[in-house]
Amino acid sequence: MAEIILKQRFRLGAIILIVNGLFALYTAGFGMLSAMDQRGIHWLLMSVSLFLMYEPKKELSKVQQTISETVTFLFIMMASISGVYLLIVWEQRVLTVGTNTIFDLLMAITMIVVVLEAARRSAGKVLMLITLAFLAYALLGPYFPEPFDHRGQSIERLSTFLYLGSEGIFGVPMGISATFIIIFVLFGSFLEKLGGGKWFIDMSFSLTGRFRGGPAKTAIFASALMGMLSGSPVANAATTGNFTIPLMKKIGFKGYQAGAIEAVSSTGGMITPPIMGAAAFIMADYLGMPYQQIALAAIIPAVLFYVSLLLRIDSIAYKRKMWGLPKDQLPPIKETLLKRGHLAIPILFLLVMIAMGRSPINSAFWSIVIGVLISLLSKETRPSFRVLTHSLRAGSQNVMTIAAACAAAGIIVGVISITGLGVTISSVLLSFSQGNVGIALVIVMLITIILGFGMPPTAVYVVLVSILIPPLVQLGIPPIVAHMFIFYYSTLAALTPPVAITAFTAAALARADANQTSIEAFKLGLLAYIIPFMFVFSPALLLQGSASEIVVSSITSLIGVCCWVASIEGYLVRRWSWLNRGIFLLAAILLMFGGVTLGALAIGLIGLAFVIDKKNDRKENSIEV
Repeated sequence: MAEIILKQRFRLGAIILIVNGLFALYTAGFGMLSAMDQRGIHWLLMSVSLFLMYEPKKELSKVQQTISETVTFLFIMMASISGVYLLIVWEQRVLTVGTNTIFDLLMAITMIVVVLEAARRSAGKVLMLITLAFLAYALLGPYFPEPFDHRGQSIERLSTFLYLGSEGIFGVPMGISATFIIIFVLFGSFLEKLGGGKWFIDMSFSLTGRFRGGPAKTAIFASALMGMLSGSPVANAATTGNFTIPLMKKIGFKGYQAGAIEAVSSTGGMITPPIMGAAAFIMADYLGMPYQQIALAAIIPAVLFYVSLLLRIDSIAYKRKMWGLPKDQLPPIKETLLKRGHLAIPILFLLVMIAMGRSPINSAFWSIVIGVLISLLSKETRPSFRVLTHSLRAGSQNVMTIAAACAAAGIIVGVISITGLGVTISSVLLSFSQGNVGIALVIVMLITIILGFGMPPTAVYVVLVSILIPPLVQLGIPPIVAHMFIFYYSTLAALTPPVAITAFTAAALARADANQTSIEAFKLGLLAYIIPFMFVFSPALLLQGSASEIVVSSITSLIGVCCWVASIEGYLVRRWSWLNRGIFLLAAILLMFGGVTLGALAIGLIGLAFVIDKKNDRKENSIEV
């Protein structure tokens, strides 16, 4: 009986997810509804489907399963009633301020409980507990020590503020989820189901598989391409890792090494334009900048990250004599292009439309339409009706966790707004750092990573925007740099031991020790932890400055990355002695963080390393003679 109920629940949930996908497509293509209607319908469909699709633990007894199903049914009803009620009354309540009824209060409390449980079921207990802590702070303000004390909010005022206004649950985070996130995730879902994911992997194998450490380089390229669209490091690792990890092990990589390479590569997809886990859209909204400007600003740091990773993999492969795969084991590039090459057209169309200044949402809609039409041209990619509906369902399902996190983040942001907590934290952080930018950045980095241990990257970023951006800006850091700094570390938290969820996912695929894999991934991705400090001290890396500054910073940083790899691996083009590795490390630090003068000194150090290396060669040759 329980199995039948569960099956029917899943079926209804799948139908609602498809409806949500169709709603998102219609509004993206033909015009959005009012902000509250768009967000309210989106969350209504997302929250109800989230509870419908929730699968109870298998080890529960029959009694526990019955209780679980009853509780789930109650939450489905609570989400439905409070969501529909909001859509009916919100406009009237906005026009008649101060006339909230007892039923408004009841529905507001119901919605808050729904958000808390949705966050717990989808994103974990940490996000729910943090949200509860903020709610307690709003209600118990007078009991907190200075400077965190405040007058406190009544349950009625706090609940209705979070429920009926556009600064709480249905604030900016939910607005981003209901517009940008859903349509771009749908775009990625359609592209993958139509065969784009396989095309990315096959193309990566065709281009890199025959080179030194080929499968590892394939993992990097495939994960970068998939990550640009999926925006989820864990999903990226699970998708591409199934293909790349076994091949990496085949040429000599140990299981934990293959898992680490896949985890780091997949994490890089989150910081690579154009999607960036929806952070680019959220940044654009908070900063009041065009989306294109945010996406372009992220390009150079992403390139530095992947160049570093490619060079390190190449060095490891050389030292361990890991050669590429034979040609007959690789997909022919011509055949790959002929079978699925046309699936690149919707991606190119999307990028061109955005570059021309068209609305990203509308561009994504037409890119989906073009993708479906283009896929009809080949038997290999021609979709069935089931594939199309599955694309809608899968895309919407991938947004459920993000929507729940955005709803919880909306509560946190609302509490910060109504209590003035953001100003308080800003003053405390400025006081603690005593105006020192370096100390403030380290504190922000640690807070972001620790918070990111238990929350999705996008949720961490949204929560911290209102708290930590203001003090960083007060210290003189440009707003876009401060936003990108926090976003990088919210992403890297999923790669950081001891709770490295992306590395754990890859370790499971590699059948390797999870802790060993996470430590190896941390070491491989170490430069990613340095890059945010690089663009804070050199904003030109985020295209903030003149053309000459951007060119000089890009070149010096790229040389610095090469020096970094040479110092860490002891190989780049050739083997280097320990003395030269030390020189390269010093040169890398100067190039990454220094100005023109220190950059010139670094170039001198690189020249010194080559001179020392040449002298060593002469000595070795004379001894041999």
